[in-house]
Amino acid sequence: MNSTTKDREFVDEIGSEAALKEIALKQKIVAHHNKWIIKREFEVGKLIYQRNLKDSEERKLAANWEGPYRIRMKTRTVAYCLDDLIKGLLPITWNTEKL
Repeated sequence: MNSTTKDREFVDEIGSEAALKEIALKQKIVAHHNKWIIKREFEVGKLIYQRNLKDSEERKLAANWEGPYRIRMKTRTVAYCLDDLIKGLLPITWNTEKL
């Protein structure tokens, strides 16, 4: 073996070690992140409350929650279509962190 072949093998070995360290680090970061995430799922047809988007006029005296709303369908893993019990279907989907 000549020196260029040895150098190339050495570089390939260092690159593969770095790739393994990168994968391990990404797995640790994901595990740490998921430790603090609260996963919530709701069943279709259940009544829920939605977090109130407070107006500047009402400020901290406004209600924190509004509703109830009925879950019409689940669109993705974390988004839901809601029905207002009086007005009907709401025009946008809502993420579980807002419910």
